[in-house]
Amino acid sequence: LPRQYCTDRHCIMYSQTHTMDTRHHASPTLSVVALIVNCGLVCLASANVGHSMVINGDAIGFEFDGHGGLSAGGTTRLLLDYEEPYRSEILDYLFKPNFGASLAVLKLEIGGDTQSTDGTEPSHMHSRDDLGCKRGYEGWLASEAKKRNPDIKIWSLSWGVPGWIGNGSYFSDDNIQYQIQWLKCLRDAYGVDSDYLGLWNERPQGSESYVVTLRHELDNSGFGHVGITMEATWQRLINSVLTNATFNASVAAATKHYPCNVTSAAAIQAHKKFWAGEDTPTPTGNWTGAGCWGRKLNQHFITMNATSAISWAVVWSAYPGEGQQFLANAFINATEPWSGHYDTLPVLWINAHWHQFANPGWQFLQVGPNGGSNMLPDGHGSYVTLVKPSTLAATDAATPTFTMIIETLQGSCGAGNCNNVINATTAAQDLEFSLQGALSAAKELHQWCSTAESVFAYKGVVPIESGGLLRLTMDADAICTLTTLSPTTNGTKGQHAAPPRSTRFPSSHFDNFSTYTEDTLAWGFGDVYGSFAVRADKSSGGDGKNSLTQVATGKPTGWAPTNYDPLTFIGDFMWSDVSVNVSAYINHSAPLGQYVRLCAGCASTSKRVLAYGCPDACCFNLSWTGNWSVGSGDTAVAGMIPNFKDEWHQVQMTLQGTLLEAIVDGVRVARTNSTCPAQHTGMVGVGCGSYHYCALRDFSVQGAI
Repeated sequence: LPRQYCTDRHCIMYSQTHTMDTRHHASPTLSVVALIVNCGLVCLASANVGHSMVINGDAIGFEFDGHGGLSAGGTTRLLLDYEEPYRSEILDYLFKPNFGASLAVLKLEIGGDTQSTDGTEPSHMHSRDDLGCKRGYEGWLASEAKKRNPDIKIWSLSWGVPGWIGNGSYFSDDNIQYQIQWLKCLRDAYGVDSDYLGLWNERPQGSESYVVTLRHELDNSGFGHVGITMEATWQRLINSVLTNATFNASVAAATKHYPCNVTSAAAIQAHKKFWAGEDTPTPTGNWTGAGCWGRKLNQHFITMNATSAISWAVVWSAYPGEGQQFLANAFINATEPWSGHYDTLPVLWINAHWHQFANPGWQFLQVGPNGGSNMLPDGHGSYVTLVKPSTLAATDAATPTFTMIIETLQGSCGAGNCNNVINATTAAQDLEFSLQGALSAAKELHQWCSTAESVFAYKGVVPIESGGLLRLTMDADAICTLTTLSPTTNGTKGQHAAPPRSTRFPSSHFDNFSTYTEDTLAWGFGDVYGSFAVRADKSSGGDGKNSLTQVATGKPTGWAPTNYDPLTFIGDFMWSDVSVNVSAYINHSAPLGQYVRLCAGCASTSKRVLAYGCPDACCFNLSWTGNWSVGSGDTAVAGMIPNFKDEWHQVQMTLQGTLLEAIVDGVRVARTNSTCPAQHTGMVGVGCGSYHYCALRDFSVQGAI
């Protein structure tokens, strides 16, 4: 092919294999289009300028596995705290078929008590002899998704596990049973079957023997339908599918996170599914991010044969102070359970362009000039075509059901991102397609389009001329869906009443934790280390009352490089003056390092290493021995409360400007003006030392900006 028809954007790593008839094959091999010697890669040609682009209904290609969203890293935490009807409205926009995004896949974190980006998620087994299937919100979210769309695919994956697993060794028999227990929890407590199970998020994938053993144990435990997925970015273990038949039979799909136009050649050659297992629009929340995402959905298939792409996050529902840099990195922003306010973002309607008109199990038409998916002339966009297989087998002359998604999107995916547009244009394009083969009898298509000015708008009927000729004009920076499906059954821009207006976190908040079900999360608390849940005091001599209790039993085997002492946040990330009052029981189980702490100025402390905390100078620490301290280093102040017992104590910390005061059981023990810096805005933090069962009651906070 002439070099001018190729750009660097279209040069991709492909496995050079022979062309084959793929009508009845779910995972066809690739047909190499051209080899560009100077880059040593296969180059997909843009469609020939001035000629019709072929849409060959007989060129059946890979099976479509559906696009979806990821709930992980604490980013769904606050959604659980929304009141009705707002919580259900958000869920409708995400999962309800033919209403909003109509997501086809929900990928979710298996909580492991570990910091996994913007918080921790509780484990279903804090210890070897512990089990709580209703903890957290991932199982609940999966059940809500299934309630709206019974056909949605569920994909489970661990970011980390409690420290007792394998005595700190992730790839162990303990972990295999732990993963299986999670699948049982989903099934038995929520009525949800997980379709796929990953190995370890963005970490090594173990060994061939571990994967084979996991497959064997899944089969023996009644989970033979659960496919094992393997990440191909952090370890090339997936290559063993070409040399180890038993291992090959154990793996269902290969995935890459934030792929840069590079597929897994071994997976494709072995006829495995290949997915963009985690990707994202830019966190702008506007049309720019939507354009980035829409371009990725089309071009990930064209350049990599990725038949699924998962956006992190499915909903952004974490405190801004826990991940300001990622805010709007989702289909919906829902960060205010106190007000009920939420924002649907333009990127939501990008997914609607796919999943209101095609479902998993449909098949792509092959990539290339004689297929039905390719780049537009000069790389100014792309198009993909999907067909419903059952309609291909019809014996009458009816046209098969099919959908085309055409994009000329130009939104940036971030500075230097390999998915950005190279040959941008502001000009509209007059496009001409030739419908051939099984699609040649089509007479008209219905069209929906999105631009920066209007999203998911029905544009009416586009007629098909004699000989199967389809002509249309595409504006720059737009996406359009053309389909045989009727607007009477598909293509609904669902809309609930406008949510309440946005407000800041209440200036005062109180919770005595008395109304909660056992082992549930307390309203508004977002854990960043450890795991806090409401539990009744059932110990010998206990009063049976509820407390917010730190329940993780040890430092986890984590995904993030940071797993510090347990800590949970609440409040407004712009608070400067605060007063916190709580009844606290340190409940020590070891002679050293066990305490409770009250803090101000808490937030993310790094954009790169996923660290969260509170300035030591803005914290009051109280040990079970009666020793207390404020700050650290040369500016620290400290003392000891005489005759102190490890029992319930009333603890208060007040911070006004730079003046910090601490009161224990009505007695002021600290008053200092030399530690907490003037610029200390942030949330309130409550923490425990060394993963022990500290407990809190009668929590109250007042804050001011």
